[in-house]
Formats: sequence, structure tokens, C-alpha cells
Amino acid sequence: MKRVISFIIIASLLCVAGCGSEASQVVTPLRPVKTIVIGKQKLGKMWAFSGTAEDALESDLSFRVSGKIISFPGDQIGRRFTEGQIIARLDPSDYELEFRQARANMQQVKANFVRSKADVERNRQLFDRKVISRSEMDQAEAEFKSYEAQLSASAKKLDISQKRLGYTTLRAPFDGWIGSVAVNKHQNVQSGQAVVGFNAGRQMKMYVSVPDTLIAQVREGDEVAVRFDALPHRKMTGKVMEIGVGSSEGSSYPVKVYLDNKDKAIRSGMTGHVNFLGHSNGEQSVLLPMAAVLGGADGSRSVWIVDPATTTVHNRPVSLGDVTAYGIEIVSGLKPGEIVVTRGVHKLKEGLKVRLMQNGSEG
Repeated sequence: MKRVISFIIIASLLCVAGCGSEASQVVTPLRPVKTIVIGKQKLGKMWAFSGTAEDALESDLSFRVSGKIISFPGDQIGRRFTEGQIIARLDPSDYELEFRQARANMQQVKANFVRSKADVERNRQLFDRKVISRSEMDQAEAEFKSYEAQLSASAKKLDISQKRLGYTTLRAPFDGWIGSVAVNKHQNVQSGQAVVGFNAGRQMKMYVSVPDTLIAQVREGDEVAVRFDALPHRKMTGKVMEIGVGSSEGSSYPVKVYLDNKDKAIRSGMTGHVNFLGHSNGEQSVLLPMAAVLGGADGSRSVWIVDPATTTVHNRPVSLGDVTAYGIEIVSGLKPGEIVVTRGVHKLKEGLKVRLMQNGSEG
């Protein structure tokens, strides 16, 4: 019996020894990491200002005369018109009557002018033959000059009445579409009263207010990046066309940015952001993606550095600068050529051996 028990104990010890050997052979898998090799770039700070898009060529169209609207093809928002097409018409009856009266008056004055001219020529011959006196000759010439002046005035009145008749038709001044409608058909309107808002849509503009501390770095012709809330996946390029010389509220200056809108994607009233890339100050800066920086509970900032010889990671405190268009500025703590982990930084620990992902080093 004792021999059996001894055999069982020896077998159990051998089994335990074998399991311990297998456990010691378990290899912890290397954590793959994505990295970036520190380089130097010129610092360009990004400023963003909000604004609202407006049509660069937008007009409130109105009649130059008063009257009742009898035809209104442009009473539909979004309807397109080519240059010269009729948008609305007023009742032309009163203006047609005015034109006919002016034309009849001019014809009468013209007849008197022709008769007076003939009288002057005939009286001049009589005066040369000393048949009539000088006073009679002067009277004929004065009458002729009077009719000449009346003819000129009546011709101008006829021209004005003809133009007023033409003003009863409102035409599209350029290719575009109706953006707003302010009146209705059969409504009486006054001269200068807005009838429709007419948009060209080929080019848009945005006004933004730039603080006085930054306005000196904005120049006419600078390209800017523009994004609209309604078009989140689309980045557009604009150009600074005008810079205000006088400050508005809050010590800021108005800046006008133009955008090409050939595809009509931007609509008047859309809100968006204009991003200005500041000019470099000539200094070199170390830049990192925001995701590479760790934040400590005490407000400290650090990154994980990969030792290329041992492929292990080590925590390195850093000091941060400004956020730029290319990443966050590292003021101190890093040197060009060092390898920094950019993804999964919260899952690492000091001395952990890692595996660099294929094509994971980004220069």
C-alpha cells in the first residue's frame, strides 16, 4: 500500500513540474502601434471665423414707375431667367396715353417750326429788297427761335414718355433666379418698391470679423479654406477680396471673402467657417497629432517614445505650444528623428515591448 501511495505522489509532482514548464513558455503578444517620426515644419496658425454666405451679385429689382402689376412670371422663388426675359409687367394704359399725347404735341410743334422757318426765309428776301422793316424781320426770327425751342422740348418729352412706357416692363438684368418675392399680381406698386430679389449665384461672398491683433496678417488675394455646416464633407477655397480700413464692434475689422459657386452648391444664407492660415514667423517647430499627447491628472502632458533598439516604449514629458493647421506645437521635450506613438497611447505602459505596424512610421 505504501508503495502505491509513493508512486501516486511521484506522478503528481512530475505532472506539476510539466505544467509549470508549459506556463513559462507562454509568450505575451507584442502590441502593434502606429508611430510618427518627428520632423520640423514651419509654424502656421489656423484662425477660424464664422460667417454667412450671400450672393455676390444680388439685387432687389423694382419698377421705375408706379402702376398695377398685370403680368408676373417671376412670382415663383427659384425660377430661372436669362438676361432680358420679362419678370413682371405693369398696366401700360396710362403711359401709352402719355406717349401718344407727347407724340401728337411734338408733331404740332414740328409743323409750326417748319412754317416759321419758311416765314423767316421769305421775310429775309423781302427785307433784302427793303419791302419790310427791320422790326418785322426780327419778329419772324423770334417766332422761329421760339418754335425751335418748343420742338426740342417736345422731343425730350416724347423721349421721356417713351422710356416711361418701357419702364412698365421689368426684365432680368443678368442670368439668375428669383431669390425672394415681395409683391403679388394685381397689386399696385410704387416706383422703387422692391418686387423681387434676383440672384446670379455664380459667385458667393462671406463677411467675417477679424480681430485687430490679427488683421495685419490678412492680405488681399490670400486664399482661405471655407467649410459650411450644410456641406460638412466639402472643403472649399475662397479668396480675400476686401479688407475693411475701419474697425467695427469689438475692435474687429470686416473682411470680405469670395467663393466660386459654379456648381450652385452654396446657397445664400448658409452659415460656415472661414479658416485663415497665419503667415510663418520664420521659426521651426516640432508638430504632433493631437491624439499622440497624453494628459495627466496634474495638468502635465507627455508622449510615448519608441526605443528603436529594443522596440520598447518610454513616457516622455513635453511642453505644448499653439494648435496649428498641421498639429499641436511641441515647445520642448522632443528632438527631430525620435519615434512617437500616435494611436492607442492610453493602452501602453512603461517598458512595454511593441511592434511597429507595417508602413506605420509616418514622416
